[in-house]
This record gives sequence, structure tokens and C-alpha cells, in this order.
Amino acid sequence: MKTPAIPERVFGLCKVLKKKNMSEDNLRELFEPSYLEQKTPYFGSVKVAAQQLGLISVKENEISLAVDEQEVETINDMRRYIIKHIRNIEDGLFYDVTKQYLKLGDKVLNYSSITSNEMMDYMCRSTGKTVIEDDMRAWRFWSTFLGFGYLHDMRVLPNMYQYLLNVLSIMNLKFNKEYQFSEFVQLIRPYCEIALDGCEDEHKLNYALSNGLRMLYDEGIIELNHKLDGGEMWYLYETELHPIKSIVNSVTIKEAIG
Repeated sequence: MKTPAIPERVFGLCKVLKKKNMSEDNLRELFEPSYLEQKTPYFGSVKVAAQQLGLISVKENEISLAVDEQEVETINDMRRYIIKHIRNIEDGLFYDVTKQYLKLGDKVLNYSSITSNEMMDYMCRSTGKTVIEDDMRAWRFWSTFLGFGYLHDMRVLPNMYQYLLNVLSIMNLKFNKEYQFSEFVQLIRPYCEIALDGCEDEHKLNYALSNGLRMLYDEGIIELNHKLDGGEMWYLYETELHPIKSIVNSVTIKEAIG
């Protein structure tokens, strides 16, 4: 993960390649004009990020778009494409860091920032990989862009509302159909495995998923229910400050998501 490879630059690269294929040298000149004599080149990092996400193809110094044009028509379309294919990057550092960050739950609030020494130690231990400050700075841009949380100072507050909103858009579930919560979990699993790791054993959802589901409920997009004899119970991260305190066993999609 490299800080210069922010989502907006990756999207900018895709926009250029929608028009025509280009050589790497010409693209580099377009992004980093030689007359500016930039001391901090960034094109290489952007190209690598776009490759890793499956958005571009590089063959014999020619770079082309690797997805249908409508997949990158807008930056929101690019976000949805990445979420739809999130498991394509499951071997990468971003995926591992995100999984471990989400496992912290509300304990993220105990860390002064995502680049604190304590956070670096935790990430290195939990991922089994080397994680440096620059990795975490880059991670914050992509984690907030994809919708794993909201940036506040140098913390990412876990809340998967935006991510789940995109997942529901991809899945196109039936309106007003009541899904057993266990069924709902299985339906979102292809896109949410990154956040569901370890949740199924005790049917307990983590802090980020719970916050996201409650926000969808508050927006009237979904209905969360707990009915007697209504199927297997699942437990959102408990709070006394919300109508859905914890237990749910069904979910209903109430609003169209485009």
C-alpha cells in the first residue's frame, strides 16, 4: 500500500484509458509532466494499485482498461466494482489489515491514531506481515473510500454503512421479502467475508457491521427484526442507545438502492 495511490488517482487513470490504450511512458508523462520536475513521483504506485484491483492490464509496455467501461463510468461505479470483486485482493496487505482492524471492534478507540506505535505493533503481530506507517496512511484512504468506516482525525471509526449500501446495490435483493438473518449473512458473504471472519461461531457481528446495519435501519433502507420463534438469533454489537439493542433474526429490504 502506497500513500500516493489514492482512489481519485486510480480513477483518473481509468478515465484516461477509457479513451484509448497508452504506453506506460506516455501515461507517466501525462500524470507526471517532465517540465514540472516532480521530486515525488506517484504514477508507478497508481499503476500498481490499479493492476492489483484488476482495473487495468499491462502488456509489453501498453496499458489498457481491463474492465467494461461502465464499471468505471463514475468513481462510485469503480467503488462498487472493487467491492464486488473484493476477494481478488484477499492475499494482499490491505485485506489483511482491514480484517484485523475490524476485529478490534470498539477497541480502536483505545489507540491514539492508526499510525501509533501500538497500532503498528498490533498490525504486525496480527497479520504476520511487516506494516509501516505509510501502509496505514494509504490504508485509511482506501478503507474510508470503500466504506469500512469514517475518518476522524487519524482514526478510522468502524462503520460499514457505505460498504453495505454498495453490497445491497450489487445483490439486488427482493423488496419487502423477509430474509432469515442466517440466510442474509450467507447472501452477503461473498462480498463481506473480510468482515465476517469468526462471526459465525457465536452468531456475533462485529462493531463495524453492527454500526452499518443500524445506520441502514435508521435510514429506512432495511428493517431489522427479532421475533419469537423467528429463526436463529444473531447478535449485533450491543448498545442500549439504539432501538435495535442486539438480537435480530430477520432482515427486510425496504428501499430501492441504485
